[in-house]
Amino acid sequence: MNKLFSLFLFICLSAIVQAQDPKAKEFYDKGVKSFVARKSDDATESLLKAIEKDSTYADAYFKLGQMNETARNEANALKYYAKAIQFKPNAPDYRQAYTYIGTRALRAGEYEKAKPLLEFSLKNSSPNSMIVKQLTRQLESCNFAIEARKKKLSFDASDMGEVINFKTNQYFPVLTADNETLIFTARSEEGDENLFTSQLKDGKWTKPQSISANINTAANEGTCSISADGRTLVFTSCDAKDSFGSCDLYISHKVGDEWSAPENLGASINTREWESQPSLSNDGRVLYFASKRQGGFGEKDLWVSELKNNQWMPALNLGNTINTPKDDISPFIHANGHTLFFASDGHTGLGGFDLYMTEQKLSIFSKPENLGYPINNHEDQVALFVTSDGKKGYYSSDTKQSTRLYEFEIPKELSSRFSRVNFVKGIVQDAQSKQNIAADIELIDLKTGQTIESVRSDAKTGEYTAVLPNGSHFGLFINKQNYFNKSLSFDFSEKTDVNGKVVNVALEPIRKDVDIVLNNIFFDSGKSDLRPESFTELDKLQKLLSQNNTLKVEISGHTDNVGKDTDNLGLSQKRAEAVVNYLISKGVNATNVKAVGYGETRPIASNETDETRQLNRRIEMKIF
Repeated sequence: MNKLFSLFLFICLSAIVQAQDPKAKEFYDKGVKSFVARKSDDATESLLKAIEKDSTYADAYFKLGQMNETARNEANALKYYAKAIQFKPNAPDYRQAYTYIGTRALRAGEYEKAKPLLEFSLKNSSPNSMIVKQLTRQLESCNFAIEARKKKLSFDASDMGEVINFKTNQYFPVLTADNETLIFTARSEEGDENLFTSQLKDGKWTKPQSISANINTAANEGTCSISADGRTLVFTSCDAKDSFGSCDLYISHKVGDEWSAPENLGASINTREWESQPSLSNDGRVLYFASKRQGGFGEKDLWVSELKNNQWMPALNLGNTINTPKDDISPFIHANGHTLFFASDGHTGLGGFDLYMTEQKLSIFSKPENLGYPINNHEDQVALFVTSDGKKGYYSSDTKQSTRLYEFEIPKELSSRFSRVNFVKGIVQDAQSKQNIAADIELIDLKTGQTIESVRSDAKTGEYTAVLPNGSHFGLFINKQNYFNKSLSFDFSEKTDVNGKVVNVALEPIRKDVDIVLNNIFFDSGKSDLRPESFTELDKLQKLLSQNNTLKVEISGHTDNVGKDTDNLGLSQKRAEAVVNYLISKGVNATNVKAVGYGETRPIASNETDETRQLNRRIEMKIF
């Protein structure tokens, strides 16, 4: 009896649900017919009349949602799709409504709302349909975002203020390695983009100035990158007279206070397609950029070119570990030379463009890692710059009204994921005339002999900047023809913090009776065997003597005052002889070099502290 009653009740309720107001159905059919005939106004009118007659008419709401989606009226599409789902929940035929609402919720960062809607769409989509790939990726974003929010980073961005944000729109900030020069793009109300620069003076940024009349023109110039020393600039210019296509990359060099006339980087870099968003390595010899050219993996891909023999090599795609079928843009190579930051809407993230980082080792990039929430959120994040010391980040934030520059402290959770670097800067001068001079400067890892960086001091100002990573023992070698080599030593093998040093260099012209300290000659305590880290310094000295093969050179050994005088004298003699023997083995004429040990008799500093005693333990050379 109960079973019969339940069956009767179900049949009655089904009849009530399925019963449709005939007039409402008539208006609905008329609306669908008008829609097929592309008479959208008539279709809308009829469908609205249908829901006037029956306010629960789900199919009419759904059709109105479809029409407004086609017309790109998002507010109405959301309203009508929601009504359709309300009055006819869990209807597989309404998966378009679930997809539309779920996608908009994802874009708004409403991940918990979006997830069940998109799951329903996926469940009710044909396994072979194109929408499955999109829904799967969107659900990956939902799940990733929900977990990322549980691991919120310490992040507090500050507006850079009205001095820097002096126009309605400014973006793509970059800084020199010493964090004292800021360059960014600003757009006028008329739409003209130009590059502006500001200096950090007494802890405050100065009023931005046009970078140069040689660079800013009537065309659009922007999205630049600067070398660590602030003297090589690569930027984007669109529709210039000598461009290969819509937007090309150009290079300019600074000598003194003047920027050179920009040069198109040529066919190795530029194509008929869009090239933009450059990022230079700290020494200006490796260039990353974004391009829409053919031969990539997606819409916009990341590419790289190296400067060899003063020529840029044909650009290479960074590969599908980095590049996706969608857009991968806004590369930034950190001053450490191996951590690449970039923006992508193709890797799993929190929606839109997110920021990622990847590490390069032996020319292979690691799987990109999302920088996390709230650095990334549901909106677009692009154009990140991280200072060489890894302490601060800079970016632009876009609202409907304006685009402004922001800065923030890099969260410890993020800074621990990449290596930070030190810098050394100063002025190179002639030791006698005190004139600023141009000199070649090499940073070499003394443990491996690998050249880490090659730069040149400014011919007018003598200024140089070099970036020094942690984790090894480095020699900085300053060379100029007709001058003695100068070397500096930086043992960062155990160093974990980062900082900057100012070291001015006085190069001595080659002449007699000048004592030159060879700072990168090393011995174990109490021994006279050359350590391998010494070979770079000695090879450079051998080259100097070979180029000046008439020079007669004294190599002298010196010690501090710890220990017996006779022992120190003997040790200093043996160490000087070790250097001379090495030079002779490399081809230096034995009659041109002699070894002398002076022990502790010629200190250049007091022997009262470990630091000053270390200065006294040295190898010197002079012409006699």
